[in-house]
Order: sequence, then structure tokens, then C-alpha cells
Amino acid sequence: MEQEKEMTGQESLELITRMIKRARRDYLNSGLSALLWGTVIPICSLVTFANYYLKWPALDYIWLLTIVAVVPQVVIAVRERKGKRYRSYDEDHLGGIWISFGIAVWLLTFVFGRYPVNGEGAIYLTLYGVPTFATGYTRGFRPMLLGGLACWALAVVSLYCNYPYTMLCIAAGALLAWFIPGLILRKCYLKAKEKHV
Repeated sequence: MEQEKEMTGQESLELITRMIKRARRDYLNSGLSALLWGTVIPICSLVTFANYYLKWPALDYIWLLTIVAVVPQVVIAVRERKGKRYRSYDEDHLGGIWISFGIAVWLLTFVFGRYPVNGEGAIYLTLYGVPTFATGYTRGFRPMLLGGLACWALAVVSLYCNYPYTMLCIAAGALLAWFIPGLILRKCYLKAKEKHV
């Protein structure tokens, strides 16, 4: 049996540096989930805003698009999970936060459907900010961190807006929290993929 060679301090440092770079590269998120929700929520919000004036009954069901969007979200999540060599401790925690967020939004939708509340937009925006900020903070991804802060600021703004203008706040929040960070993530992902293929 061959004996392991003792590593010098410099060799150890180089190995650690390579492992960190590989972990960063392997973690790199495709940005597709952020782009999906950063597109679906603004579309639903803007259609709801427009329908306040148009009053087309069929458009009252636009938010069902979010249920349809769960299917590609699951496909994206499964593909990304299969493509990763490992799951980090942070990733497991963030996954739990995002699942909790999804369940909370789903439950609130039913609650607000049964018991309408003033300030629904502010509640949703506050909720949108939590996993977005947590992801940005944990991953050191400033665009998402700022997106979470923007959601909270827009939650306050929406309290001073009458319906349907709260829908514009929700659309802006989703664009700032998910769509723009998603574009940035996607660009970085494609660049890294091109470099390492």
C-alpha cells in the first residue's frame, strides 16, 4: 500500500483554493426559477391591474397561471438537483425556506379568498422579501439581497396605494426580487458553463 505524501502548507492552500472554486462553480444556479417567477408574477399582477379597468371576466382567473407555473418549477428543480455533485448545508436550509414560502403564499391565497383583508399586497410583498433576502444574504448575492429589501420597501409603499395600484407594487417587487437577479444568475451560469465545457 502506497503511503500518502505529506502536503506542504502551500500545497494545502492550493488544494483548498481549488476546492472552493469548484464548489462555487458547481453551486452556480441556472437562474431559471427566478426568471420563471419573475415573469409569471408581474404578468399576473399587470393583467389584474389592467382588468380593473377592462372588466373582462376571463381575466379574473389569471392567477391560475401560478398553479400552472409550478409544473416547470418542479422540472427545473429536479434537473438542477440531478446536475449537482453535492448539496451544501446552506442549500438544504434555503430549500426549506423556499418551500415554506411557497406553502405560506398558497395558504394566504386561500385565507384572503375567504376573508378579504386590507393590505393584501403589503403582506405578499413582505413575504416575498423573506426568502429572497435570505438567499441573497446567505449566498452573498447582492442583487437578490437588494430585491428582498425592495420588496419590503414596496410593501410599505403599497399600504399607501389603493387597489389596483398595489398590483403595480407587486409587479415591481417580483421584477426586482426575481427577474433581474434571475437574468444576472442566468448570464453567469451560461458564462461558467461555456468556460467549463
